[in-house]
Amino acid sequence: MENMVYAEELVKEFLVFRGFTNTLQAFVKELGTDIGKGFQVDKILDLVFSIYIPKFQAENLIQLLRFFSNCFSSHETHLISVISELDISIIRYYIIHAIQAGRKDKVIELFDIHGTELLQKDQHWASWFAIPYIKAPQSEPKFRVYFSKEWSNALHLSFRNFLTKMFNGTHILNYIFSHFICSCYRLNILAFNHAN
Repeated sequence: MENMVYAEELVKEFLVFRGFTNTLQAFVKELGTDIGKGFQVDKILDLVFSIYIPKFQAENLIQLLRFFSNCFSSHETHLISVISELDISIIRYYIIHAIQAGRKDKVIELFDIHGTELLQKDQHWASWFAIPYIKAPQSEPKFRVYFSKEWSNALHLSFRNFLTKMFNGTHILNYIFSHFICSCYRLNILAFNHAN
């Protein structure tokens, strides 16, 4: 975690050096709404399962899943399938929650905005496009398991275990830190070249 704090301080130093005071203020403000929640598992779980899904914030949910996919999949290629499966399951959980809450409109909205992207990732989504139009999807053999408490509990536990494993391993923070340092170095060179 010290690496993350050090990286944040480097950004602040760069912004002060360049005189970007408005940007510095915005950066400090944004740190308070940290999308990764400082890599604290309970806060991320709360964000996903207590805010984004119950409040039907599909766009925020998708953005968070993309953020984690970018962080993890570029670091260790063997994690790509695990991340992909978790993404699919979390989005399905969102859909099931919306159906159970009587908000089929939110499912249709999700498919309108992200349907093509979902199909490109996994062709199994095609059958899910019918779910808002099925009278009792919880009775359909294809969807029945997703309406069970056991499935949702397993998803929570799997996501918790995955995040815990990733965040407890300093390798992900070291990767993010080294990637960030390289980006800052490139920014400094661009700023220097632009100034000269």
